[in-house]
Amino acid sequence: MGTLDRDNVWKGNIGSRILIVAMGRSGGYNLGMWLSKELDYRYVHEPKINNLDESGYNIVTKYLITEWEVQKNPLLYRYNTIIGLIREGDRECAISQCWAEQKNQWRNNYTISDEWIKENEGYINEMEGWVKSKRESLLKIKQLNFVVSYEGIYERKTDIQKILNHFNITEPRYIHLLDESNRLRGNNKKPKRLI
Repeated sequence: MGTLDRDNVWKGNIGSRILIVAMGRSGGYNLGMWLSKELDYRYVHEPKINNLDESGYNIVTKYLITEWEVQKNPLLYRYNTIIGLIREGDRECAISQCWAEQKNQWRNNYTISDEWIKENEGYINEMEGWVKSKRESLLKIKQLNFVVSYEGIYERKTDIQKILNHFNITEPRYIHLLDESNRLRGNNKKPKRLI
């Protein structure tokens, strides 16, 4: 576990509960897994979709914005920190969402050909509007402590420091989980290190 200022994370005698509300196809699985490992917390991925127990403390829970909308703002008071995860590029997110929906494959490495994009251009264009509306919905959540983006984490790397600072993690040990080699799209190589 990375060096952590526990006084900043713990509230009295109760452990911390961290919520990530994410757009689909935004790298939320890797972000949640990474943060839970750095803090030595349990990770719960999409509890409503996967019918998982999210009770207890010292936990990182990731909800999709679509789960969040159905729940009508689930039990916000139960979380010490709420992080929003968006994707800035509507088109890239839409392409990824369309491909995953068509193939019903959400966690596998994949490549997308130019031909597939051309054949699905209408579907992708419709999905871009949907993606934009989901980002806008996520950004309207007033209880967010801060917002990070796919691009800020996995491409520019600037949002990683924002997270490290918030949780006072000074010596991260699992930063490789956010490496480009762990991306799903366009990555036919083996992950740098398994998650």
